[in-house]
Amino acid sequence: SNEIEFLTGRAWIGIWLVIIVVLTVAFEGSFLVRFVSRFTQEIFSFLISLIFIYETFFKLGKIFMDHPLRGCYGREENDTALPTPTSDGRPPDATQTLNQPNTALLSLVLTAGTFFIAFYLRKFKNSPFFPGR
Repeated sequence: SNEIEFLTGRAWIGIWLVIIVVLTVAFEGSFLVRFVSRFTQEIFSFLISLIFIYETFFKLGKIFMDHPLRGCYGREENDTALPTPTSDGRPPDATQTLNQPNTALLSLVLTAGTFFIAFYLRKFKNSPFFPGR
């Protein structure tokens, strides 16, 4: 999307990583490892979780905008089996998005179901069934 070729981008990432690693080794940067704690790892895992949660709600909102919930997905009373021409006499555009029945509702149910499965499996992990801790 940034018009950078894949292999060129990978090559530049590799070059920069080599430079950073060589500088870290040259200046004995290994003493910095003691500052990386469990707290630092939890901050990064929280950030990644936040990104996933944001993406979930963003995509769910887009699905609700593209395929809104409707009370009835059946045919309209004045609807015919043939496509009706537009106001200028041309047939309707085939690229128009059609409302698919319950796409938004199914997406919402799948999202909520996935969350509750993960939530209850987490509770089950900490239950007396697994007395590891």
